Amino acid sequence: MKSDIIVQREDFDIRRILDCGQVFRYFPEEGGYTVISGDKLCRVTQDESRAVISSDDPDYFADYFDLSADYSAIRGELQDKPFMREAVEYGRGIRILRQQPFETLMSFIVSANNHIPRIKGILNRICERLGEEIGEGRYAFPSPEAMAAKDEAFYASLGAGYRAEYLADTARRIADGFDLDGVFGMPSDEANRYLCRLKGVGPKVADCILLFAFRKYDVFPVDTWIRKVYADIVGGDATNAQMCKKLCEMYGKYAGIAQQYLFFYKRETSGR
Repeated sequence: MKSDIIVQREDFDIRRILDCGQVFRYFPEEGGYTVISGDKLCRVTQDESRAVISSDDPDYFADYFDLSADYSAIRGELQDKPFMREAVEYGRGIRILRQQPFETLMSFIVSANNHIPRIKGILNRICERLGEEIGEGRYAFPSPEAMAAKDEAFYASLGAGYRAEYLADTARRIADGFDLDGVFGMPSDEANRYLCRLKGVGPKVADCILLFAFRKYDVFPVDTWIRKVYADIVGGDATNAQMCKKLCEMYGKYAGIAQQYLFFYKRETSGR
């Protein structure tokens, strides 16, 4: 039986949450979105004053959308830091999702040097071929064992390109016992190095996985848009690692959340 969660819009905007590069398994539909996580789905609609999250498992999606986090307080801590006041206001309503580690790992392997429509297409085909149907014509994200049973050629046939090797190899590593859950207990620097032992995971992809699945907010994924932000705030030449270190120092314990505001703001307003 479906139940509804009612959320006030002050710090919840479903379009901004889904459109800031942290998640790919969502489907715009008339009046709202269907969002899938693992083997669960919800429908989200909103108007000017409130959002409604409808699902068979409201507790799961209350955690998934991190509804217990006080984003008003987080915005208050961030807004006086460099370049943040405009970004925080522009991105008001963004929340960092609490995604499942394996799904996030495989999704961000697919995301490397890729664009969102293609990422979504590859992931949807993987789910349709290997995941269980969960209703409404949608499919669960497959288990590590289901993905490990397929080879590189299979993932190439789904359009994964050179990432096909990484998907096949990493799925086998996870199915064979690589300890993803252990990442929760590691400091972020150690966790980044640990994830980089997997094929297809470099430092930036690892930081994305740590932020979006492991709730580690003291990371700062650096991509093209963040390099532009860095040029605005700091300037000068720097490697991605140097940028990441500097930006983490500047934005402190909520650096990862600051990254999402800055990424969204720069991408949305570039060229205006």
